[in-house]
Amino acid sequence: MKEMLVGRLEWEKSARGMAVRIPARRGSAFALFGPIIGIWLILASMQFAFAAGSATPDDKSDLLWTLIGGIGVSLIIALAWLAWAFTSDTVLTLDETKLKIQRRVLGIELVTHVFPTTDVHNFKFVLPTRFWASKGVTDIRTSKIEFQTRSRPMVFAEGVTQQEAEVLIEQLAEVFKFPEYLAAPEVPSRH
Repeated sequence: MKEMLVGRLEWEKSARGMAVRIPARRGSAFALFGPIIGIWLILASMQFAFAAGSATPDDKSDLLWTLIGGIGVSLIIALAWLAWAFTSDTVLTLDETKLKIQRRVLGIELVTHVFPTTDVHNFKFVLPTRFWASKGVTDIRTSKIEFQTRSRPMVFAEGVTQQEAEVLIEQLAEVFKFPEYLAAPEVPSRH
């Protein structure tokens, strides 16, 4: 049975580990993208019809079918965009042997990364960056949790708040004692 962990995060604990569902965070411009894509595709189909020369007075049916095709393609793209925006999430599964991160849309796995737990270390929250079009306002969608696996940095949980990240990292450490790796000490330079 899934329970709320904190904020938007849902989790389920099992005898061998845990699973956490992290919904995607939609930004402030979310409501604009769908209509803009639709209008752009309809205008592009009209431009194609005129450029192809089918907009003559004696051949209106080609123009009509081009517009219907443009509207149909616009509708399909808009529905795909809505499905992506409303149902995308990340599922993190942890047990004694592996850490698995799945990115899903409509419950369908798109990308899956699996790491042996012995290679995973140094979990940390990365603060959000400033929004490019505002004066000092941070964009929560740019926050994330970062960890190291072997020598590569990996990220997941984009758009989490600091509170969500801290609780999630704490729960991960309770389920499995990850190896403690520290950054290599700096060697003093010789002058």
